Amino acid sequence: MRVMMERFSSYIQEAKDKPYRFVMIWYDDPEDPDDPEKTVDEFISEGKKIGCEGFKVDISGAYSDLVDDKRYIYDGLAEKESRFLVDEDTLVFIRAPVTRRKSWSNLLTQLEREDICCVNNRLCMEVTSDKYRTGLVLAEQELIQPKTVLVHNQDKALVAFDRLDTKFPIILKTLTGSLGIGVIKIDTEESLSSTVQVLHKLDPDMGVLLQDMIKMKYDVRVHVVGGVVHGAIKRPVVEKDFRSNVSLGSIPEPHKLTDLEIEHCEQAAKAVDGLWVGVDFFPSTDREKEPPIFVEINSTPGTKGYKKATKENLCGDILKKFMNRDIWLRSKLIGSIYDPVG
Repeated sequence: MRVMMERFSSYIQEAKDKPYRFVMIWYDDPEDPDDPEKTVDEFISEGKKIGCEGFKVDISGAYSDLVDDKRYIYDGLAEKESRFLVDEDTLVFIRAPVTRRKSWSNLLTQLEREDICCVNNRLCMEVTSDKYRTGLVLAEQELIQPKTVLVHNQDKALVAFDRLDTKFPIILKTLTGSLGIGVIKIDTEESLSSTVQVLHKLDPDMGVLLQDMIKMKYDVRVHVVGGVVHGAIKRPVVEKDFRSNVSLGSIPEPHKLTDLEIEHCEQAAKAVDGLWVGVDFFPSTDREKEPPIFVEINSTPGTKGYKKATKENLCGDILKKFMNRDIWLRSKLIGSIYDPVG
């Protein structure tokens, strides 16, 4: 009986773990040191090894359309326009800043309305692209973060600072931004007022927040894939800077997480519907007993520094992970919550 049960369990697992087709939607960003196209090409190459056919398309030329009741993604930038069928057996990896343009975000909505699994979906991309909104979601899960206040008006920055109830220096962040851009150390009331005014002059619609400055020698980037921690790197603070982004010169090292850190990172990823996210945190003084302090979540985490430090085959591991259909997250349409009867 035991042998029969083991065989049945193995059969069930094999039924779940099977090759699929996938799309890599990327963005040709010359300022991204991670080399996005190189990462995408690596995914395509690793996919071939396990029988998963891949298709890459730059978001700048990507569009989707129905042909004979079948949905396709098109590469509108190719010399000879090509297309790729997307259906319930297709996974779409989003490696582009789709929230920059509504048309890019709407491509995700088109796919989600066809019940296509996106890594990550539009909700996740929009939540994590807004640092304050991310903070609200994490706060609902009672995850620890630096004390934060939103600057509601460019002329009321000092009022916001008073609400923060702390001392200088503090951290000012634009609500959007990545690669360490839009994170500024503020030392005085004068610099706070002038910085907010300059940012507002550059972009009247730019939102900013203020945070307690937590002085650390390093932060931690954790890759969470399919709800489970894949691994982590320690990112030392850059010399003569206060930031620790790899894009700014930080040299990462492999980092072993505590059970408590793993639990909280997986909880944070789940809170934002993240199927593959980079979770950033500051370690606590007693890492075994005190929870980490979360900084932000990245829905298109870089791979270059992580792979170099850990020597892990991240792309291959991710593709293999998603061979288990049980972790595919499909968005429910608003209409599906209503009973059509009556």
